Amino acid sequence: ILSPAMATSDHLAMYSKIDIALDPFPYHGTTTTIEALLMGVPVVTLAGDRHAARVGASILNAIGAPELVAETEDEYVAIARDLARQVQRLATLRTSLRSRLLASTLCDGSEHTRRIEHAIRSAWRSWCQRP
Repeated sequence: ILSPAMATSDHLAMYSKIDIALDPFPYHGTTTTIEALLMGVPVVTLAGDRHAARVGASILNAIGAPELVAETEDEYVAIARDLARQVQRLATLRTSLRSRLLASTLCDGSEHTRRIEHAIRSAWRSWCQRP
């Protein structure tokens, strides 16, 4: 729909032309979902039945936007349609999504590092306790 952007800044600037991003399915976006949210574009997703189909739902739940997660295809369409009709709600989302993403656990590098360290310690303990 849009011409290809060569520079990252041009690519990210294209998000200003997008009102609502529709997460594709059955294989959902990850990088594009994060980019859209970072640029203030709401993303509507359909929660699927496997990891690749639940990434969008995980991201949106992590930033406190579960109302953008659909459980059925009909709900997916309804959420996008209703959001497109609610101009003030759309404007409010656009001004809050970046800060919500940056304040979420998704962007908390220290906490993520602590969780990885804990997992490694647990794995080491389990290995050391083997018969």
